[in-house]
Amino acid sequence: MASATALLVRDELIGFAKSKVMLVLWVVLPLIAIVGYFLLPATLTGGGLGDGLGGGLSATAFMGFLESSLSGTVAALMVAVDIVSEKNRKVYELFVIRPIRREAIIWAKFIAVFSCVTVACVVAMALGIAVDVIRGQPMTGPMIYDAVKSVVALTGVIALSAAVGVFFGVVARSILVAVILILYVGQNLAIVPMLPMYLGILPGHFWVLMAVSGALVGVLLWISGLLFRRAEL
Repeated sequence: MASATALLVRDELIGFAKSKVMLVLWVVLPLIAIVGYFLLPATLTGGGLGDGLGGGLSATAFMGFLESSLSGTVAALMVAVDIVSEKNRKVYELFVIRPIRREAIIWAKFIAVFSCVTVACVVAMALGIAVDVIRGQPMTGPMIYDAVKSVVALTGVIALSAAVGVFFGVVARSILVAVILILYVGQNLAIVPMLPMYLGILPGHFWVLMAVSGALVGVLLWISGLLFRRAEL
């Protein structure tokens, strides 16, 4: 028999997966992105992944750029708004009589949002790779490795953004405050671990930076769980 926490995670996954936001992220956005890619000037799409600024922009790179610019914000806003909304509707009072730890509620929301948004981004990246292959772009070993690193970096941004969204969702008392904190503070925090890579510092330490991002995610979730457990619901 599944534990109460596992059932909670399943319910959150189903709830977020059926949301209109996720339907747009899974279906509409990839289609619009592909159409937008083909509408770009030929001078921008003439090269392949990893060719540099002078070689053009591949569909894989275009999809990765588009998803990375949106996915983190979407993940943070989804989980923060959901937590604040349920707090205001006194939903969590019902969990007091259930055999479940309070922090498991926000862990479940984090897992659900992270999983849903990550799947959407991986699907979009796979679609970009398929377009490149159809267009005759050869996928060499180094290019595949770069694509894998892009996906890993993308999931790192999503995880950290979702953790930031959980934190602000727990501490904020209104949806407006949570949204403002995420847009003007949270998104800057989410890219801090990636700044050395973007600035060309420590170029050979990609996986170390990913480990740092993972540690920050764990710390944020632990603090959020502690605050949520001690809060008056």
